[in-house]
Amino acid sequence: MSGATTVQRTDGHAVRRAWFPHEERMGVLEIVSTEILERGWIHTIRDVTAQAELLRLKEDFLLQVAHELRSPVAALSASLDLLHQDALEMPREDLQKMLATLMRSARRLEHLIENMLDAGSIEAGTFQVRATPTSLRGALREAAEVVQHALDAKAQRLVTEVSSGTDRILADPRRTSQVLANLITNASKYSPESTAITVRTARIDGSIEVVVSDEGPGIPEDERPKLFQPFYRARTAREAAGGVGLGLTICRAIVQAQGGDIRIESGPGRGTSVHFTIPKARELAEEASGA
Repeated sequence: MSGATTVQRTDGHAVRRAWFPHEERMGVLEIVSTEILERGWIHTIRDVTAQAELLRLKEDFLLQVAHELRSPVAALSASLDLLHQDALEMPREDLQKMLATLMRSARRLEHLIENMLDAGSIEAGTFQVRATPTSLRGALREAAEVVQHALDAKAQRLVTEVSSGTDRILADPRRTSQVLANLITNASKYSPESTAITVRTARIDGSIEVVVSDEGPGIPEDERPKLFQPFYRARTAREAAGGVGLGLTICRAIVQAQGGDIRIESGPGRGTSVHFTIPKARELAEEASGA
């Protein structure tokens, strides 16, 4: 244990902190010393590692949120400045490109804010989905629009392999698009440039399985059980890119609320694949014959 540091002192009372090795980080002990009628001291020692870690996570979360918001806000600001100065004289083609940039930045902001709001509703127990028969391809298209800018920035390719008979699902279309966008965004962040991110589907009994795979560094086995915890980010993730650690938490809440399951396959040096299932909707022909 390292030497104690005084953090508070008053007459007859002192609070000190000491650090000791604890898993990946240092644990924290709080030592409260109280003088008893000038006859001596009573020392109370508490392990406050959990509270200190929560404070650290909060501070890290605020920094990461600011970092995540900075890029789309900067893109919006720069595009709006150009439009303000040159909109009337700008060629139509350039104007369309500028509007497309504005729309992508706005979608990225909407996606980030939606994730943070959802994290709050999950914690409060008020999170909901509205499942209806919908198209998996449609949800994937919407997700691709959200993540395309991130893919372009790293010259990455999104490869989709939607198998026959896997398009019709029973799910909340907006939420399903959110799951796909979160998973593809994670895959992009932690994968090298000029690599492929693959989304493929398959039929499994009465469900559709979706697999999002990357060519990143992979995740050690001992860290995988923690990945769905709010704000948790694997060591390789912290070293490779930013992020607030909410994406997988929200993905699990959505998938489970829709009646599916989610799991991760990964290992150092062999990339990561996230598997999740969605209930299969009845085909239109089946619905017509059953009516």
